[in-house]
Amino acid sequence: IKPTKGIVFCLLPDLSTCIVALPVSVLYFSYTGQSAIYSAIVVFCVYCSLLSVTCYLLSILKIAIDASRYGRQQSTGVEKYSFEIINRIYKLATDLGHDVRLYVRDILPDFPQEHQIVIKRRRLWTIAGLSLKMLFGRPDVLFVPSHVLPLIRPKRSAIMIHDIAFKRYPKVYTLRQRLYLNWSTKYAVRHATTILVPSEFTSNELQEVYKCPKSKIHVVHHGVSKLPPSDDKYLHKFGLTKDDKYVIFIGRIEYKKNLSRLVRAFSSLPHRDWKLVLVGKGGYGAQDVFDAASTSDARDRIIFTDYVNEEEKSCLLNNASLFAFPSLYEGFGLPVLEAFLTKTPVLVSDIPVLREVGMQACYGVQPLDESDIAQGLDQMIRDLSMRERMVKMGTERLLDFDWDKAAKQTFEILIQTKN
Repeated sequence: IKPTKGIVFCLLPDLSTCIVALPVSVLYFSYTGQSAIYSAIVVFCVYCSLLSVTCYLLSILKIAIDASRYGRQQSTGVEKYSFEIINRIYKLATDLGHDVRLYVRDILPDFPQEHQIVIKRRRLWTIAGLSLKMLFGRPDVLFVPSHVLPLIRPKRSAIMIHDIAFKRYPKVYTLRQRLYLNWSTKYAVRHATTILVPSEFTSNELQEVYKCPKSKIHVVHHGVSKLPPSDDKYLHKFGLTKDDKYVIFIGRIEYKKNLSRLVRAFSSLPHRDWKLVLVGKGGYGAQDVFDAASTSDARDRIIFTDYVNEEEKSCLLNNASLFAFPSLYEGFGLPVLEAFLTKTPVLVSDIPVLREVGMQACYGVQPLDESDIAQGLDQMIRDLSMRERMVKMGTERLLDFDWDKAAKQTFEILIQTKN
């Protein structure tokens, strides 16, 4: 990497030195019996060496990365994003000789300890802890994979804002959460040099709600992580067998995911040999979903698994006949890509972001219309050829979503941000 400014700044003083040194060295070498041509070659070689070393030193970036959400237990979308993107950016940057510092809550075994700076704070980790480190660390650029920017930061910073669901569905969040998320997003939009978003939908949201300039926003689509090989032994843990046909949902059991309507729509279907498997831990509104299931005629065929690990998720997805994702709001929709990866046909709510991610590879339904959800489920259950076509289109759609590609784009944006 050879930044133009670095070359210009080091070129001028070295060139002036060369102009002065050249005639002096010519006289010296002539006096000692050496030819003027020889002396000129020596001076030129010394100048080129100085120029190369100076350019190299100026091209090395000090990159700070907020790795506080990396590898946390029971990870959700933000943690998965942090894990995948930090791993790859770290390798890209260090392979090119850049100095990368990861700011962490605890030492991460995946990286050299000397490249990690531990901030031991339970509260105000970003606002206070990371701010103090930025005050004394003085990196060239800071990258924050989740959308809270420290109060004290380097002149150049880039931040990923995943969504603004707290503005569209405020009742899902506590008052404290809403105030904090609204303030931190507004602060990031105003003070970050560069805003990254996972979708055009989130870009439009930031422009509409926070009046963020479009020129400041970069859309970098997420990739999809490979799942472990499927092991059918996990089916028995959840009361399933290899022969069972079931619709699966993966995500948090909460109001935004629209699962009460999914439960009622599924319960109205005539397909009594099918089951509904809801995978994920509970969030706001989970009790409404549990109540809808417990009062349903299909309650014996509705299974709640709570949180599952990657091996269990791989098993459940690979054995599912249909993936249903009738969410009311998403910033991207990673579970849809995981369904594509396991060749599971997908039914989604017909909302802008899921149209952007899934395009024609998903069957879209109106999320507020239970009868439309039921009709979509019924049609996909009955039409095997439709499911097969969707699996093929989903596999093709995956080509547009790759973590290596996302990391390369993000790294290039960090370089642009610095310059």
